[in-house]
Amino acid sequence: MAGTAERRTRQDLYLEISRDLTDDDVRNIRTYIGGEKVLPAGSIQHDTAHQMFNKLQRKGVLKQGELSFLVKLMKSIDRNDYADAAEAIAEQEREALGERTSTVQQNDNSPCALPTSVTGKQRSAKRKNSNEKPYSRPSVTQTAAEDLEDLITRNRVLLTKRLQVSDLFPLLIQKGLLQIHEKEDISSRTTGRGRAETLLDLLSQQGKCTCEEFKEVLTSGNHDHIVGQLK
Repeated sequence: MAGTAERRTRQDLYLEISRDLTDDDVRNIRTYIGGEKVLPAGSIQHDTAHQMFNKLQRKGVLKQGELSFLVKLMKSIDRNDYADAAEAIAEQEREALGERTSTVQQNDNSPCALPTSVTGKQRSAKRKNSNEKPYSRPSVTQTAAEDLEDLITRNRVLLTKRLQVSDLFPLLIQKGLLQIHEKEDISSRTTGRGRAETLLDLLSQQGKCTCEEFKEVLTSGNHDHIVGQLK
């Protein structure tokens, strides 16, 4: 994509589909997912399309670079336009994964690279001297994860427009809700909206943060004005 334009992400597509589908389309998607026993029918009976897609992603049905089930869903309701879009985004993700793998291999093979034992010690020392704690939080309950997903979905327009994600990084890392490599990935986005979208997608998908913690992070990160506007 030319210039600094943001690439369309799977979450962009999820949201676009969810906003565009008719009530009949959503019911048909629920029936398809339940009939295939991919998710329990009772767990999605009141879900929007966006919520169902995120549940499928958390379960590992919609993996990075693999959206074939979403393609099937869209074709089942005669939305080949969205099926094509899903295939394009999956290809985009596979290319990005390939680029990251290639970069890691090049760095490992560099004549200037330090031995693994040395870099490991350096990383350990850096972690001990850093306030950015490199641990990962355990998952919260499914209900708590879905509550946060719902909160983010309801307020996505507000959050993507107003979030200054760099202000939130320190506390997110301290709480184990964000890893250093994830911070770097978010920071690599070229626009504020892109950085906000990437952070929100991560928090929605990982299932480690509750609504209360999210609001606490916003308040501590000088976003208390946003907390008061959340629906």
